[in-house]
Amino acid sequence: MLLLNPNQDYLIGTIILIILVGFLLVIILIWMRQIVSSVFDGFEIGYVFLTRRPLYVYFHPFLNKLKPNQENILKEQFTFYNRLSKRHKAYFRHRVAIFIENKQFIGKEDFIITEEVKILISATATMLTFGFRDFTIKSIKNIIVYPSQYYSTINDNYHKGEFNVNLKTLVLSWDNFKEGFRIEDDKLNLAIHEFAHAIHFNSIYQNDINSVIFIDTFNELRELLTINDNLKSKLVNSESLRNYAFTNDFELLAVILETFIESPKEFKNEFPEIYSLVKQMLNFNFSGY
Repeated sequence: MLLLNPNQDYLIGTIILIILVGFLLVIILIWMRQIVSSVFDGFEIGYVFLTRRPLYVYFHPFLNKLKPNQENILKEQFTFYNRLSKRHKAYFRHRVAIFIENKQFIGKEDFIITEEVKILISATATMLTFGFRDFTIKSIKNIIVYPSQYYSTINDNYHKGEFNVNLKTLVLSWDNFKEGFRIEDDKLNLAIHEFAHAIHFNSIYQNDINSVIFIDTFNELRELLTINDNLKSKLVNSESLRNYAFTNDFELLAVILETFIESPKEFKNEFPEIYSLVKQMLNFNFSGY
């Protein structure tokens, strides 16, 4: 039989009491956090209902940094970055760094994944989601890069790029990626187009506030084009969108985003109502950055 003296009994009792109190405090904190979260979510839903935008976008208390050579790539090759304020440039660099950390970049057909490749592709994704609070695009895990157009066994055809939702994989051909940014106002940009597909699918399957706004607003846009024959006819006959846009809803959105980003002022002047809805979807005004 093991005998304990009174001091040992007191010590064991104290330890047990501390553990029970700690356990109770953890339960109370979790409960309070759930209450606060529920209250905040309810408040934000009301705010979104009134304003059609999230309560806040940027909350980065600790900013990740890019290496000097990585930042130089942004400065030298990414126009959008250079037009941002000093504060927003810091947020942009942080988000690019986080995006790179969370994706696997894979080169095919002897293509080498360089810093330039990772930075410019990640910057494109960051630009499209810069008005989002959750910017990582969870529908993408892998980014495959070919040197040029490649043969796809999925449909036995040559592709410049694609997004495979089942494999969570974005595929790009590097020469076509670069061509998309060479002329910045021709409304043809491979990376924007394919990332638009990924964001579209991401918004369907996620329930964060920006995804909800994105899908709800796109449904508003679809309804607008359904009930307003004159607007749809004008859009179809306009040079702002190429005919490929009217293949299906996914291509419509992707082509509209290409135009919205590459030719925002022209698009806003010609189709102010559509422009306003797309701005609401992205929570960013590309004609005024």
